[in-house]
Amino acid sequence: MLLDYYYTIINKQTESHGALFNIALLPECSVYKGHFPDMPVAPGVFNIQMIKECVERLVGKPLLLESITQCKFLTMITPDQHMELQVRIELVENRENHFMTTAKIHHNETICMSFTGDFILNSQFSILN
Repeated sequence: MLLDYYYTIINKQTESHGALFNIALLPECSVYKGHFPDMPVAPGVFNIQMIKECVERLVGKPLLLESITQCKFLTMITPDQHMELQVRIELVENRENHFMTTAKIHHNETICMSFTGDFILNSQFSILN
C-alpha cells in the first residue's frame, strides 16, 4: 500500500459513478532517490497502484488489477511541480465484484495520466482499514 508512503488523501468527493480524490504526493518518499536522483519523477506503476487504492476506498473492498485496456502517460509527474493532484475515478460494476474503471490523474487543468482497466475482488485479503 502506497498511502502515507507515496501519497496522502487530502479529501474525497463522491460523485454519481465514482469520486474525485485530492491527493498530495510525499516528496520525501524514498522511491525518488532512485527514480531519478536530482530529477525526481513519479513512477508510472506507483500511479497505477494509487488509482487501484482509490478504487478500493471507493468500493470498500480489496481488489486486484485484472487488465489494463489503456494507460497513457501524458505529462511527467514530479513531486516538486505536482505536489497536489486530482484523481478522478469513474467505475461500473459490470459483473459481481468486477469493476470497469476509468481514471484520470490531473494537475489543475493538465491531464497527466489516463487509465482504463478492470479490477476484481481480491478474496485473499480482508477489507481495508
